[in-house]
Amino acid sequence: MKNEDRHLDLSAKFVEMGQTLMLEGKNSNDLMVSQAGGVLVMLGGLMYDEKDIHLFSQICSMFSAKKIVENMERNNDDYTNYLKDKSKSESYDDFIKRINDLRRKNGHEPLEE
Repeated sequence: MKNEDRHLDLSAKFVEMGQTLMLEGKNSNDLMVSQAGGVLVMLGGLMYDEKDIHLFSQICSMFSAKKIVENMERNNDDYTNYLKDKSKSESYDDFIKRINDLRRKNGHEPLEE
C-alpha cells in the first residue's frame, strides 16, 4: 500500500471514529467525549497534508510541555524551584551563553545571540 493510500485509509478511520464519539457524547450528554470525537475528525482532515500534520504535532508538543511545567510548579518540584532560583540570579545574556555552551558540548549549533 502506498503512503497516499495509507493516509486516506487512516483519514477515513479517524473521521469515522470521531463521528461515532461525537454521536455518543451527544446521546450521553458528555461534552468531553463529543470534543474528543471532534479532535479525531480534525486529525482525519490533517492527514491530507504533511505540513499540517507536522504543525499540529508541534502544537501538541508545546501543549504537552506546558502541562508538564504546570504540573511541576503545582507540585513544588525541586527542579522547578532550582530553575526559578537560577532565573533570579542570572542575566538573559548569561542564560543564552550557558545554553549555547551546552548545545556546543552536545554537538549542536548554538542559538543566535
